[in-house]
Amino acid sequence: MDIKTDYNSNNYTIHVGHSIFETYINYYTSKYNDVFYLIDEYVFDLYKEKFISFENVIKVPQGESFKDIHHVMDTIDLLLKNEVKRNSLIVVIGGGATGDAGAFLSSILLRGIDYIHVPTTLLSHDSSIGGKTAINRPSGKNLVGTFYRPKGVIYDLNFLQTLNSEELLSGFGEVVKHAMLNNKNTINHLTEVTKNGINLKELEPFIISGIKTKMYYVTVDETESNLRRSLNLGHTLGHALEYEYKLKHGHAIILGLLFMLFLSNKILDSQFDLNYYKKYFKKIGYNISYLYNLAEDNLIDLMSIDKKNSVSNMINFVLLEDYGTPVFKGIEKNALKDYLKEFQEII
Repeated sequence: MDIKTDYNSNNYTIHVGHSIFETYINYYTSKYNDVFYLIDEYVFDLYKEKFISFENVIKVPQGESFKDIHHVMDTIDLLLKNEVKRNSLIVVIGGGATGDAGAFLSSILLRGIDYIHVPTTLLSHDSSIGGKTAINRPSGKNLVGTFYRPKGVIYDLNFLQTLNSEELLSGFGEVVKHAMLNNKNTINHLTEVTKNGINLKELEPFIISGIKTKMYYVTVDETESNLRRSLNLGHTLGHALEYEYKLKHGHAIILGLLFMLFLSNKILDSQFDLNYYKKYFKKIGYNISYLYNLAEDNLIDLMSIDKKNSVSNMINFVLLEDYGTPVFKGIEKNALKDYLKEFQEII
């Protein structure tokens, strides 16, 4: 399946399917004289036979480790040493973190080099779409970045077959988020088919649906000035938990979604069944015990530096009036601390 963006110009295609990697790699790389491959070192070891014919391969640190300025600059220096040019192509192969850092690198090197994403995890079905690039800093996640569109995305679902259960659960966090942003039928169907565990085959329609949901938001608001902020559902507390407790991204987002549902009930008088989701997430493998004894002050400090905040004493959240109806709310820090305490008591 091909899903195309609908910008005024510089559009690209997300190719999704099984056994499509070789076909589309050849299609894109045939347009360039020089191609450089940035491949997550773990992914490289798993799929050496797929990459054996590639020239100019640079293995980059696995996962979030690559989103460090020192690793990014080392990779840039290596590309320059190998005479990368502005008309070269960079192919970024790996999960969400690899895509974030590889895209960021492409956007700043020689003032911008063409790149394509080859996501290899469930989580990266989200992060590879929308043109946001980022690296981390000691103060928090994704605080340095750009908006820079790829020339294409090749999402070969065969790569997902080697994911372990922890990686599946991490990617599933974004699938749940997209379903909640879609409508009640989508999230109800998703929880029903996964109530006894996550099966990749059954998940494929929701992956497609999630990509389309994200494409809608990023097309109408590419630079996150308004509606695209909805995609941060669950991420305000989620990113803070991820950084504070060194959690996998999607695991932290699930915990952030639970708090989002709680806040939505408290502030918007929504009617979400928090206990249902708590039991459901626990049953399919998430560890929610991190929510029992939160370091409120540390988490509020981390949430305070979120780049989406606009007022010094307020922290912005995306809440839901109902499934598919996001609302933006600023919460004063002292009130937020009280909400966190109450949340721990009932969760």
